[in-house]
Amino acid sequence: MDFSRFIAYELELSRADAPLVRLLQDASGATGCGVGSTVWDTGLVLAKYLDHQTSLGNLDLSGKTVLELGSGTGIVGIALGRLHPQCQVILTDKKELIPLLSRNIELNSAMSNTRAQCLDWTLPTALDVVPDLIVVSDGIWDKDLHQPLAETLARLAGSETRVLLAYETRKFDEEAEFIAKWSQTFRFRDIKPSEQDPVMQSEDIFMFEGSRKIKAAD
Repeated sequence: MDFSRFIAYELELSRADAPLVRLLQDASGATGCGVGSTVWDTGLVLAKYLDHQTSLGNLDLSGKTVLELGSGTGIVGIALGRLHPQCQVILTDKKELIPLLSRNIELNSAMSNTRAQCLDWTLPTALDVVPDLIVVSDGIWDKDLHQPLAETLARLAGSETRVLLAYETRKFDEEAEFIAKWSQTFRFRDIKPSEQDPVMQSEDIFMFEGSRKIKAAD
């Protein structure tokens, strides 16, 4: 992939030994990589929420495995890998975005704990590990993605897996339909503004934390 038409983006983190996440993105769409090649506001809000919770000592991912679905530029997963160097991060997206994800991993010298892998929600896919945390940023912007995403989450999340789902509201009725679909398998709560980064948040961006429902014994 020719990265000469991509532009640089930097996200500042609070942790002293991981102050910046540096990324390439295609904000204009000139490279034909689709919406996943752009840094969107939801990714920034989710990344800074994770940064904020880490700085408060509320998030410890040492020895854990993190899976990001629909990683795009990788801003959320790479930030997590920088904040928690003792965790393993798997960034996933469609095959056309893997070169960009791999390049952004290299730019952050994150190869030791972060890798890119192709994962198409519409195709049944298994991982060689059950993730401790799954993060999804702006994964429900297209109604056609709702069922594949719900099925992917149900397939890949274990009984102890925590899921963080964030999205910017665009079509409320359709988003509510996804939340209802998700609630068939997962229980969840909304993440309040008071828990988020004091500056990097928006009333149009919603975040939920979920886990699998425990089935009652027959």
